[in-house]
Amino acid sequence: MQAVILLAGYGSRLKRDDIPHKCLLPFGKETLLSRHLSILESLGMERTVLVVGHNKEAVKSYTQNLDLKMPVEFVDNDRYETTGNTLSLVMALRNREGEFLVMDGDVLYPRAVLEEYVRQSQPSSFAVTPVDIDDTEATKVLLRDDQTIASFVTKRDLTREEKSKFHMAGEAIGFFMLTQAVARNLVVLYDREEARFIQALWEIIFNEITPHNEIRPYLIPGGGCIEIDTQEDYEEALRLYPFQSENH
Repeated sequence: MQAVILLAGYGSRLKRDDIPHKCLLPFGKETLLSRHLSILESLGMERTVLVVGHNKEAVKSYTQNLDLKMPVEFVDNDRYETTGNTLSLVMALRNREGEFLVMDGDVLYPRAVLEEYVRQSQPSSFAVTPVDIDDTEATKVLLRDDQTIASFVTKRDLTREEKSKFHMAGEAIGFFMLTQAVARNLVVLYDREEARFIQALWEIIFNEITPHNEIRPYLIPGGGCIEIDTQEDYEEALRLYPFQSENH
């Protein structure tokens, strides 16, 4: 399996001019990025692909100076300021074979959560955690009766029809696994209708992938995952996790 980490974005809401990229936020003796990479290496990933954009040379230099045995490749998304993360995802998957673990680079999680997900789930699947059905901001995962994913709803409330027609699995928390077939279907769809998807988040294009591909949720009951968008998110993460004692 190969890993993909989406890192192109600017992260303007964080307002941290003291670091070149928010993936370099410190956590204990590591950064968010070095922590991702060390865990992925321990999981035996064939390689990890980093999609970079904002301050890409600083991210590349930092990564190249880490003591990693796992191969790391870089994909440059120089259009990151005017596009959504669907483009980054497609650029990483294009012309690659195999199965993929895809991660949003700004998500912090307990180490055991990612390890359990990779070892216990099967592609294609999305890791989800419990969430209030009326949480407007959450990326809500809706299921058909057969427990496959029907759609993703984010930044809005569910309609009455959606609540009656579908079950809710929880919130997609920023990492998912894809078979080679689903990855290929996603790239083909994007290339066919680039104008529709170039500025979209990945949830949008997956809403057109799920009707034709079997994708399941993988519930992580304990949660504990944080998307770090702001300084307040970062401070909350530091309060929640005893990084100094975590086994790396």
